[in-house]
Amino acid sequence: MEDLIGKWSEEKLELLRKYLSGYVTVLRNQASKGIRGFEYIDGFAGTGKPKSKDKERYIEGSPRVALGLPTPFTKYHFIEMSDWRRARLEALKQEFTGLDIEIYPGDCNEVIRSLIVPTLPYSSYKRAIAFLDPFGLALEWETLKAIANTKTIEVFINIPIMDINRNIRRQDKDQIPEESRERITRFWGPGWDTDFFEEKVDLFGESRIDLKPQSAKQVGNLYRKRLQQVFPFCTVPVVLRNSTNAPLYGLVFGGHNKTGLRIAEDIFQKFEKMG
Repeated sequence: MEDLIGKWSEEKLELLRKYLSGYVTVLRNQASKGIRGFEYIDGFAGTGKPKSKDKERYIEGSPRVALGLPTPFTKYHFIEMSDWRRARLEALKQEFTGLDIEIYPGDCNEVIRSLIVPTLPYSSYKRAIAFLDPFGLALEWETLKAIANTKTIEVFINIPIMDINRNIRRQDKDQIPEESRERITRFWGPGWDTDFFEEKVDLFGESRIDLKPQSAKQVGNLYRKRLQQVFPFCTVPVVLRNSTNAPLYGLVFGGHNKTGLRIAEDIFQKFEKMG
C-alpha cells in the first residue's frame, strides 16, 4: 500500500519545509531567553514517504521534512490512525535514532487534546508548531481552541476547501443532510451557516436561506477570520490547486507572535508571485 500525492501536496510540503526551517532557526536563537525546547506535532502524519501520482518517485512527507531539517526539533509527535501507515513511521523512527520521536495511534483530536496539549502549558517555556493536514473535515474546532489556549503552539493548517464545498453544495441550507451539518460544525465551529448562507427574498416576497457565491480564496479567508478568534496572527491562506487548476486546499498559518506571522507571510507571498 502507498499514499499517493499530487502536485498540490508537493507544493504544500515545500512551503512547510521553508517555514519549519525559519521557525527552528528563530527558536534556537531564542534559547538564551529561557526557551527550553521546541517541538513538532504532525496530526495526520501518514507514512513519511508518499509516492507522486505523476511520476515513479517517492516524496519526503511531512514527518521526513521535519526530521530532515539542519536544526532538529527537541521532540517530534507523530499521530496516525492507520496501522500500516504507523508501521512505516516506526521504521522511520529507526532511521533517526538520535531524535526524540513519539508515535501515537488514534484520533488526532483526542491525542492532541488529552496527551500533547497538557505537556505544553505556557509555564513550560516550550514552543511548538502543529502541522494539521486533515483527511476531509477530520480536524475539530475544539482541538484548535485547546491548542490556542496553550499560547505555546502555532499551527499550519491545510484547509480542505473542496470538501467544505462538497458538504454545503446545496443551494438551500435546509436541504443539507444532518450528517453534513454535524461534520461542518465539528470542523468550522458553531455558526458556520452565517458565513456561507444569506437570506434572500424572491419576487413574490417569500424568503429563503441561500448559499452565498464565494471563490476558494473567499472560503479560505472566511476560515482565517474564524481562526483569528483564537489566534491573533493569521496569514491570508494560499490556495493550492490540482493539475486542472481546480482549488483543493488553502494553507494558513495561525499563531501568537508576529515573528511566526512574518516568516509565513514572506514564504506565502513568494510562492504566489511565482504563480
